Amino acid sequence: MNIEELIVKTDKFNKEEIQKYNPDMEVLHNICLKAGIRLAKEYGADENIVKIALSMMDSKLPEASHLGKPKEHVSMSSDATKEMLKDINFLSEHDKENIIKCVEEHHGVEKYFSIESEVVANADCYKFVHPKGVLFYSSMLGRRFHDFNKELDQLEFKLNEKHNTMSLPLVKDELESYYEFFQKAIKEARKGE
Repeated sequence: MNIEELIVKTDKFNKEEIQKYNPDMEVLHNICLKAGIRLAKEYGADENIVKIALSMMDSKLPEASHLGKPKEHVSMSSDATKEMLKDINFLSEHDKENIIKCVEEHHGVEKYFSIESEVVANADCYKFVHPKGVLFYSSMLGRRFHDFNKELDQLEFKLNEKHNTMSLPLVKDELESYYEFFQKAIKEARKGE
């Protein structure tokens, strides 16, 4: 196996997990992957590590959500990543640790393990702050909750969570105005309740 084959393997693993539990999530993954590749190039991060980490970071989210414990998806995804990498000989131990840290830190941390980890966390912001991600996620929430107030609460929670994760200047430049727009839109939607 080589790095390109590992990228294909992790992408396939992620897509199979999505198809098992929540096919809608593939659209959000693709938004994130596209942003991650672009950010890796912009910030000189190892694109291969970023691609692997982006496939693995939420790989267990569909299953964790299905089991009613979505908050455990980070540790579940980390465990799946460790299992995936354990017999890989062409990556250094540092590269393996870097991929695992990218998965574990994708919700944001005070100090990132690497530029790859910061790129992965910032790429994840596009799923919940960029208009394509927000509107698609909103449609998913509508199908899940059938309760407009719950939908607004979850949408606002993810919007704020990802706004607090944004750390790269390019990401802030691209997403800040969208964040403000959607915050205002949510506030307007709540008026007169």
